[in-house]
Amino acid sequence: MIILKFKAPIMIPSFAGDESGYLIRALDKSEISTHGENIDEMTSLLKNYLSVKNALLVCNGTAAIHLALKAAGVSEGDTVFCPTFTYCGTAYPILYERAVPVFIDCKKDGTLDPAALEKALEKYRARPPKAVIAVDTYGAPSDYEKIRELLADIRIPLIADSAESLGGNYKGKKCGSLGDISIVSFSYSKLVTTSMGGAIMSDNGEYIEKASYLANQAKAKSPCYIHKEIGYNYLMSNVLAGMGISNMKRIDELIKIKEEIFLKYKRAFEEFEFIRMCSDVPGSSHWYNGIITERGDVGEIINALLEKGVEVRNGFNPMHNQKAFSGFDYVSVSNNSMELFKKTVLIPSGPGMSGEIQNYVIETLKEIIKEIKK
Repeated sequence: MIILKFKAPIMIPSFAGDESGYLIRALDKSEISTHGENIDEMTSLLKNYLSVKNALLVCNGTAAIHLALKAAGVSEGDTVFCPTFTYCGTAYPILYERAVPVFIDCKKDGTLDPAALEKALEKYRARPPKAVIAVDTYGAPSDYEKIRELLADIRIPLIADSAESLGGNYKGKKCGSLGDISIVSFSYSKLVTTSMGGAIMSDNGEYIEKASYLANQAKAKSPCYIHKEIGYNYLMSNVLAGMGISNMKRIDELIKIKEEIFLKYKRAFEEFEFIRMCSDVPGSSHWYNGIITERGDVGEIINALLEKGVEVRNGFNPMHNQKAFSGFDYVSVSNNSMELFKKTVLIPSGPGMSGEIQNYVIETLKEIIKEIKK
């Protein structure tokens, strides 16, 4: 029996029940390293779903970002434009390479603000960035068309951090395939989960060949252990890949479940004119649902929900606001990232959440909202 700390956990994954078969397959064949039938099948399913030519399964989304930066040629002293309104895993790998992040503000939907990006490109005209990262925040796709227009003249790689948006789409093209290099995450909270994991994709085979080499500890193709440069132990286990196969095979079903969860929340809170939903944009995967409130104290709302057994989070705390990234430049037009941080409450969103649990979240949050003073 599963004992839950919260009445309403923030993320409950959904399993079909056949995952154990893929895990047993790995054990029966003694394929418990980074190669095997599960890796091959999971990779094939991902490539086919995203319509990409090349994909590499890795141990987590942060590793995927790191490999993407390395594949793009980022090294010490290079500038990388990075959204400020994101999870730390987007930004940390820039510092791993001793490169210099420039944090870019977001739009009101939380995704990279093209106006702020344009301002940053002008500011750094004399020394343009080596790469630009766009993040599909809470599952909402970035404005890739506008971003690519801005980058057209300088021809630098666009890295699409779609860790949160697998299952979403932008103008008919699936999230996870929209960058020169794209990444997704398969962590426990994601639509498709392998417990811990991620992937890096590109139609450019050279990027993935480089990433694959580095992810396997930069071992040369030789019976001897030959290493001509620093590598990383970043590949996914064949055992964990088995967990993801079932999710990938039922991804359309999972997308529908997430859409239904989002719409139920949206209908429940539309009576409050001072509240809007997170990632309420076309093509969103609705990875995280949340409310953005123009009234009340978010801290008080969160504490009240936690006391009632509803596991919740603040919105992302912008990277430029964090001690770990102090001293790096921040470019903004409207400072939307700080406004979203102050006004957002992320609420239970997992595809394995029951209707009963979601009803409890709605009823509890409504009671708290009604107490907010005008």
